[in-house]
Order: sequence, then structure tokens, then C-alpha cells
Amino acid sequence: MTQSQAKKRSNAIDMVKGLSIMTLFFLHFEENAIVSDYNFLLLRSPAFYIIIGWLWGLSQNRRSVTEHWKKRLNGLVKPYIYFSLIFIIFDIIMVALQMLDSHILYRDIYKSLCLRGIGTLWFLPALLGGEIIFLYLRTKKLYIKICSFIFILILLYLLWNGVELRHNTLNNIINAPISTCKDICIAFIFISLTYLISRKWGKKILATDKKILFTIGIALYLCDFCIMNFYYTTDPILYIISSMLACIGILLLFTTIEHFKFISSPLAYCGRNSLIIMAVHYNLLYQITLICDKELLGSPSYSGFKTLIYFIIALFLQIIIIEFINRKVPFMIGK
Repeated sequence: MTQSQAKKRSNAIDMVKGLSIMTLFFLHFEENAIVSDYNFLLLRSPAFYIIIGWLWGLSQNRRSVTEHWKKRLNGLVKPYIYFSLIFIIFDIIMVALQMLDSHILYRDIYKSLCLRGIGTLWFLPALLGGEIIFLYLRTKKLYIKICSFIFILILLYLLWNGVELRHNTLNNIINAPISTCKDICIAFIFISLTYLISRKWGKKILATDKKILFTIGIALYLCDFCIMNFYYTTDPILYIISSMLACIGILLLFTTIEHFKFISSPLAYCGRNSLIIMAVHYNLLYQITLICDKELLGSPSYSGFKTLIYFIIALFLQIIIIEFINRKVPFMIGK
């Protein structure tokens, strides 16, 4: 595969990551402002696991667990620590101003220590854990891989459907590390399945004519749309299938339209800065919005058209934060 092809593929991948994180950004802010019988925003957090599996399937690199840990130390571990500290300091300030209950501060400290993460920071330990399990099992014999995969799949199913301990403080304490394990299992499954698909068919798919890729991409997305809107309930197997259909379908679609800069540039920008957006939009901007809406504006509930206005304001603030971190404190995100 040529260097230009790799570059184009990378741009399309950034576009997928950008669309995924902005979908989450929007859904976290929007509250009953847009009423629709159908769900069109189908690209969520599993897209990041799927992208990892897709890229590893195309790559000839066979890094070890130790090598991967060293690489991710700056890219995932340190950002988790830095952002956790920032959000705990934010909690302390809000508690001191009597705008936040002290139990939220204690909760966030505990969640940080058990790797459940404050708000959306849960994603970083989940991704790293899933990657490490995959890399470790990839070096083992086939039967160990199969047995491990089946075991983790069953574990995921049981945890997802049978463990919902959210009724009191003790149950919340127990649930946090269990949720961490569950999220790691989810990441591992998405990475593994996509890796197998990419390893076997990835290069052949990307070498296909763009018109065919466009058609396949639309078809996969429509299949996911039908599943999520007409068949999906809470079945984790169906959720895994639909998430993969959406992500791979949109990746193929973006591969064919990435030369349209007015589409690719903003999405790729969001994709390249997805770590910052993931951490800040919910844990900081959304929380400030809730506090301002309740304490300063005296609103009885956070809902309606005004949430779209909050989203637009938060979007501009997010860009300022992205530029500040990239230019002034890039070490926070491993640069």
C-alpha cells in the first residue's frame, strides 16, 4: 500500500473519530430539544475500539505488551492522571462555593483510584486494558485465544445483564471496579473482532473502487440504522454487531469523500483532538452548564431548546481549550 493511500486512510479514520466524539458531545448536551422517532446518531464510543482493531489488522507491526505500555504511558495513562487531578480540583472549588455536594468529590476520587474514571475518563483505562489483553492473547496459541475470547464474551454478557448495583452507596462502591472490568472486556471484544475482519479483508476492501466502497458504506450504515431503530433492545451481541456495521460503514464512506475539505477538515480536526474533547466536554463544560443553569439562572430543569444554545457555547469554549492545551501544555496529552 502506498504512502498516499496510508495518509488518506488516516484522514478518513480521523474523520470517523471526529464524528464519534462530536456525536457524544452533542448527545450529552442536548436534552429533549430534538424530538424524532428515529435514531440517526449511531456512531458512539465503540468506534474508537473498532478503529484500533482495524488499524492493527492492516499493520505489520507486532509490538509486545511492554512496548505498547511504554507507548500508551504518555498517550493514555498520563492524560488520565492529569485530567483526573484537574476535575478533582474543580470539584473542590465547587464544594467550597457550595455549588456541589461533598459526596461527589469523594465519589470522583474513588472512581479515579479504581480506574472507573470521572465521567467520560472511564474510556481511557477501558481502551488500554482491552488493548493489553488483546496483545497478550495474540502471542498465545490458537486454542488459548478461542477459550479466552469465549470466556470474556460470557463474562461481558453476565456483567452487562446481571450487574446493576446502583441503589445505595455500598453498591456504587462495589459497582465501580466491576464496571471497569466490564468496559475492558467490551474494548477487547471490539478490538479482536475488528482485527480479524481487517486482517483478512481490510486491504482488499480499501483497494476496491470508490463507488463500490461508497455503496457498501451506505448499505452497512442502513443495516445498522434498521437494527438500532427496529430490532435492538438490550442484547449485547446485537449491540456489538450494529456498532461494527456503523463504524466500518462510515469509515468506508469517509474514505470516498475525504477530498471534500469542508467535510473532512472539521471532522478530522475533532478526531485528532478527540482525547481532549472526550475529557473536557462532559467533565468540565457540561458540569459548568448544569451549575450555571441551576444556580445562576434558577432553571428548575435542564431541558429544551436552550440546551442547543449551551451546546454551541460549549463548542466554542472547547476549541479554545483544545488550542490552549496543544500550544501551552501539550504534555497533558502525551505530546
